Order: sequence, then C-alpha cells, then structure tokens
Amino acid sequence: MQDIYDLAKKYNPQWFANRTAKDEQRLLECLTDINDAIIAIIDAGRKVETLEDAVDFYLDLIAVLSNSGVNTLDEIPQSSFKNLLWANLLITVLLYAYFPVYFIPNLFAFQFDALLAIADKYEIDIPKVPSRSDYAARSLYYIDLMCALIPFTIDNGITDMAEICAFYFDYEMEQAHEVLTEARKKPIEKVPNQAWLLVGNRSEGEKIMESGFWQANQFTQRGDLLLFYEKSPVKKMNAVWRALQDGVVDPFFHYYSYTYIGDKIAIPEDEAITFEQFKNDEYFKSREKKGNFVSKNFQDTSGWEVTHADYAEILHLLQENGYDTSKLPELFTPEKIGDVEINLEEDVTNKLLVPLLHQMGWQEGRDFEFEVRFRAGRGETFSEKRCDVCLHVNHRKADDPKAKVAIEVKKYMKNNEEIHENFRQGCSYAKLASADVLVTCDERQLRVHLKNKKGDFDEKHPIVFLWQELEDGDKFNQLRNLLA
Repeated sequence: MQDIYDLAKKYNPQWFANRTAKDEQRLLECLTDINDAIIAIIDAGRKVETLEDAVDFYLDLIAVLSNSGVNTLDEIPQSSFKNLLWANLLITVLLYAYFPVYFIPNLFAFQFDALLAIADKYEIDIPKVPSRSDYAARSLYYIDLMCALIPFTIDNGITDMAEICAFYFDYEMEQAHEVLTEARKKPIEKVPNQAWLLVGNRSEGEKIMESGFWQANQFTQRGDLLLFYEKSPVKKMNAVWRALQDGVVDPFFHYYSYTYIGDKIAIPEDEAITFEQFKNDEYFKSREKKGNFVSKNFQDTSGWEVTHADYAEILHLLQENGYDTSKLPELFTPEKIGDVEINLEEDVTNKLLVPLLHQMGWQEGRDFEFEVRFRAGRGETFSEKRCDVCLHVNHRKADDPKAKVAIEVKKYMKNNEEIHENFRQGCSYAKLASADVLVTCDERQLRVHLKNKKGDFDEKHPIVFLWQELEDGDKFNQLRNLLA
C-alpha cells in the first residue's frame, strides 16, 4: 500500500498537497479498505478478461464501496456517490495494480487542466463533463474518460498499458504543466471583468503562499478579482487575489472547479473586514437574499459572484477601517451598447452584437465566426445550412464543425409568433452544431435558451437581456458567463 501511495503522490502531487501525517495515515487505511473490497469481489468469482469485464468489475466495486446496502447502481443515493467521489484516484490506482491490462490510473484529478491541454494538442474528444450535482455521473465519468484515452493511444501504436501510462503521466502531463505554468507567470494587465468570493481555512503553508491551486467558480476568467474570506479562526476578509488562469471544471474534484491564484494583496489584520462588520452593515442587511453571501454567513459560498455593488460596499468598509483602497483594481464597466441606429438586420450584428463580443474579450476568427456552414442530412441528400454567428467553434472535423453557442440574428421580432419562428430556426442550427446554448436576438433584446433536463432547448423560459441592460456590469457578466 505504501508503494502504491508513493507512486500516486509522485505523479499527482497536487492531490496530496497540504496533507498532514494524520491525513496520510487515513489515506493508507482507505487504500487498504479498497484493496479488501477488490479481493472480496475476486474471491466471489468475478474475473477480468475483457474490457466489458473491467467495466463490470469497476461498477461492482463502486457499489460495494458506497456502503449503501443496495445491489445495483441505480439504487445508490447521490449522497453515497458524493462521499465516494474523492477516492476515485485511490480506487483506480489499485485497479491498475491488479488489472494493468484494462485500467489506467486516474491521476487527472486536481490537474484536469493539464488533461484538457493534452486533449487539445492531440484533438482527443474528451467526454462532456457531468453537471456539478450529478455525483453518480461524476463517479462513473472515469469509465467514459478511459474509453476516450485508451483507444487514442492504441490507434497510434501504443498498446501496452504501462506505455500508455508513460505517455500520459511521464511525458505529456509534464509537458502540459510546463506550458500552463509559463502561461500563469505572464503579467496580468487587463482590468478585471468581475469579482468572486473565495472562502476557506488556510494552513500555515497557505498563509505564506504567493500563488497556488484553489477552488473557484467555473466561470472565473484569468485576471478576475478573488476576494478571500478566512472562515476560521480569524473570520475576516483579509486578502485579494487575481485569477492566473480561467476556471477549470474537474469532475473528480469535490468542489467541481478551480483556478490558480496569485498577485496577492494582503490586507493587514487590523484593517481587514470582520464577520461582525459584514453582518452589521446596512447594505448587506438590506441586500436581496439571492447571492447574498453575508446572509448565508459565508457558509458554502466560495465561488459566489461579487457584484459591482457588493464590491463597492466592500471598498467602503475597507476605507472605514483605514485601508488604502487605491491599491485594489476597479472592476470593468462596459461601454454604452444600445444607443445606435438600426436600419437592417446586418446592423444588429455589426453595431450591437459584434461590439458586445469584443468587449467580452472575444475576437472574430478566434472566438466567433459568421455564417458557419453545417451539413444537414446524409449521403447525397444532405443540404447546407448557415448559422448567423457561432461562438467557440471547433473545426477538428472539417466537414462537421461544432460550436458551443449558436446565435440567430433578426432585425426585429415584433410578436410571439416571430419569436417562436426564430427560436425554431435557431434550434435547427444549434442542433447541427451540437451547441449547449442558443441565442436569438434583434435590435431590442437577446434571448438566451439553455437546455432542459430532456436535453432540449428551453423555449418557455429564456434568460432575456435588453441591450441597454448590458451597460450594467453585473448583467454584462451574467451574459458573458452564459456564453463562455
């Protein structure tokens, strides 16, 4: 168990960072418990001689380790999957030790950004990450991931599992980390788009760190402000950081998403904002409850948005404490967007939509494209359809592009019938693009349609933005996060 533990720690030091000696002993005990469960399944007659056998063995092991007293995965409660998710690394390292022909150790937890960089480099189609609350799918995501990574290497002549591990963990992960580390070291010059709350307890090592891994909102962008509230024992907002990279969704990370933080600005303890100050502040007392981290007593609020108004009040409280707030950046304020003359449909695109996308930091050809062509139908019966604007287009397959966001533009949607017709037309493009988000817009508004539980775009409950509303920083950030 110690050898296996040391091997995992060597190739994923981030997962084991800041563990005390007591923590490490508990992890070794956990490895032993997992090992006992594997032996019990083997003793019961379960064999692993094919890939299908390996999948079944993994599912059986998850059911046993869930301690839920049920026989099938469908009966396991989400809470059991949630409690088990953190141990996926330990489970898969042991499975690799027993069945190295069929299992690759999951050493990607806490370094999923490196995996995404590898996938982008080699154009590997990584399975879509489940939603944060779907702990069952997140626990089982390991199987989907292996079904993408292992065939890729085999198709390229690497067939031995040890060589596959060497390819990913000895070589590619190291290369990816070097590139990501260098990118984080580059100076942050831009005005932060928005601010987010970070909440946590800091170890002695973290108190003096100048940069590092931290839980963060998945919509965090490099350069964003991160306001740190130390929950215990000081109960104060005592530091401001900047995000060194965009937020990363990691299905195996308990808190789901993270970034790297740096450019720390420490606030002296006698000038930091205390919990009592937050609770007694009239602004936060009267602020609406939705998104009010103070009314939640900072419980489970790490990664919450800090609005422009919230940030202004925090600056006010710091000034009252004698802190020089000129040391802190101002948040980005969008320029006027809606005060233009619209005569043609093209004006909506060129005078409203494109300037908005530019303000969001996206450039034509790199982040968005016009008139993207999609094939509808098969064989000789296919037709070609063109989407007005697409965001985040993937051209890995030249004849089958994909896009995260499809945008259908009209000059004016004058009634519900036209709104419905434009939604229907936009849906056809969005489905061809395998898009996650559909936007229909005209000279008056943008209507953002997300997918419902059935996987269909929700026509009845769009998120609507008037162009003039986007001059408000919080509305601007809300839309940007939906389209990111």
